[in-house]
Amino acid sequence: MAIEEVIDRAVMLQQTIIIEYCTRSGKVFVCEITDIEYSRYYGGGYILARRTDIDEDRTFKVSKILKVNGHSFTRIFWKQIGDNFNRI
Repeated sequence: MAIEEVIDRAVMLQQTIIIEYCTRSGKVFVCEITDIEYSRYYGGGYILARRTDIDEDRTFKVSKILKVNGHSFTRIFWKQIGDNFNRI
């Protein structure tokens, strides 16, 4: 199952989920989110959700979500790998 399908399900069923997320700067953090919906402003590649740990609404780019409830969705971020990585 792809990350997009998992997010679709969470939106439809109004589930609270725990995500591992990679920021633009390459920092990774874990948080619980609830009240998930697709962003009307940014489009379907983004979700708007409430972070329960800080009690604030945040926008998340779906492609930067690495895990949902502990299940991995591997994505490569070139900033994390570094400049010395030789592509095949």
